[in-house]
Amino acid sequence: MTGPIAVVGMAVRAPGGVDSLDAYWSAILHARDLTGDLPEDRRGAFGADWDGMVTRGGYLDAPFDFDPKFFGIAPKEARVLDPQHRLLLEVTWEAFEHAAIPVAAVAEATGVFVGITGRDYWQWLTGDPNSYWTIGNGHSFAAGRIAYTLGLQGPVFALDTACSSSLVSVHTACRALVAGDCDVAVAGGVNLILAPGTTRSVAQTGALSPEGRSRPFDAGANGFVRGEGCGMLLLKRLADARRDGDRILAVINGTGINHDGRTSTFTTPNVSAQARLIDSVLAAAGVSAGDIGFHEAHGTGTPLGDPAELAAIGAALGRRDGRPLYVGSVKGNIGHTESAAGVLGLVKAVLCVHHRTIAPQANYQEPNPRIDLSGTGIEIPVAPVPWDDRIGGCASTSSYGMSGTNAYAVLSPAPPPEPARNVPAADGILLSAATPAALAALARRYAAHLAALPAADYPAFTCTANNGRTRLKHAVWVQAAEPGGAAAALSALADGSAHPAVRTLDPGDPVPAVPARAVVSLPGYPWQRGTYVVAPA
Repeated sequence: MTGPIAVVGMAVRAPGGVDSLDAYWSAILHARDLTGDLPEDRRGAFGADWDGMVTRGGYLDAPFDFDPKFFGIAPKEARVLDPQHRLLLEVTWEAFEHAAIPVAAVAEATGVFVGITGRDYWQWLTGDPNSYWTIGNGHSFAAGRIAYTLGLQGPVFALDTACSSSLVSVHTACRALVAGDCDVAVAGGVNLILAPGTTRSVAQTGALSPEGRSRPFDAGANGFVRGEGCGMLLLKRLADARRDGDRILAVINGTGINHDGRTSTFTTPNVSAQARLIDSVLAAAGVSAGDIGFHEAHGTGTPLGDPAELAAIGAALGRRDGRPLYVGSVKGNIGHTESAAGVLGLVKAVLCVHHRTIAPQANYQEPNPRIDLSGTGIEIPVAPVPWDDRIGGCASTSSYGMSGTNAYAVLSPAPPPEPARNVPAADGILLSAATPAALAALARRYAAHLAALPAADYPAFTCTANNGRTRLKHAVWVQAAEPGGAAAALSALADGSAHPAVRTLDPGDPVPAVPARAVVSLPGYPWQRGTYVVAPA
């Protein structure tokens, strides 16, 4: 039993410039294909090494950009720090802010669980090796650096089970929470494609789509495309999250892992092992197969993998009562993000549960004739589906590693919230950032948000802003009793103008406390990024 575990915060990076949960959900809901051509900043580095390959895939914008000063990292070290580690730092910070939990409040009890496989950046390093090379690129340091930088003292793991790494990291985090090894966990994974070696190797297996399109479950499916991304979840035991007044996005009722064992080849999936894993997790979680209304599949779009997976889903979750079981795969939107694939699929499933909407499948036109769905009730959604009671209230997701390690998780909606508590409005807003420039940028974001905020929502905004963000070096207090006045004062701060409502705070200056707890989404932190890359000789 690995639940119930509450998902109280999330953050993502995905292809197509997606850098927020809202952007991710919008892309998924509109079935957008976020893949594209290999960016020049990767092609230029290795030149002819990329020639002759299909390199279309899901790529992040500006993967070498980073805000090292925020995390206390010197430029010399930042240049040799794997951009995957950089992404993990920023996305983990954003997950804490999304949950409105200041890091220092839970640091001693927080564990870190990271799925990571690639080490492409090692090939970029030039010059004489130094101590930063190892601690900037080894997998263990990806998780350890998060804990070191944020002062987290719970268990820390970097996990590599190939494509299932990040969902295995979530499973491990849930186990640690249930065992009492930590009270809070950040879990997820990351993947970047910075060098051509792995792409060439995978291409030789015939698994890559020659047209550079991921088409899960579709008749035109002919392989996957590689993708990049990062996702981190903030997790707590459900009872603790309810006690603490956290916003609960969904509940993880159970997770599990197993292995394919011996199959015809090392990378051949095992239908019975996949089905057996689903059965065992459902039984341990006390969830019936009929409760699952949506399953986020591994769904790579390969001729071998999809039929095997749908056969397992049909055997374990299939229905014979006329109700549909909707199945999808976010790989149709973003490609196969490998060590980040499991968590990005899980984030999609959480968003579907949270919004009570099943998202349509991207790049799907007609069913793959090699997949037999007869008698299973499985449907591939081609438009958003309102999630009503007839479907079944839960969701689940699978992630399968080329190494043979399988992972599965089952989710349910958040429990009904506690009776609404009266959240008194503070008479102002605390605003802080690591630098004056970031403070001005954050003020501009707050001002734009507050200009459109109904007055009735102002108390929850002030409560979240004042209690839910870590207080950083440069801080101000904006005296304002309503959103319009706050927006005007913040606009002046952003423009560098004096305003009577804005007071600069010294590090020890107190601010008025808001006794109640409320959690609403705030504008994201404005990273002050520079480009840090060591080009190959």
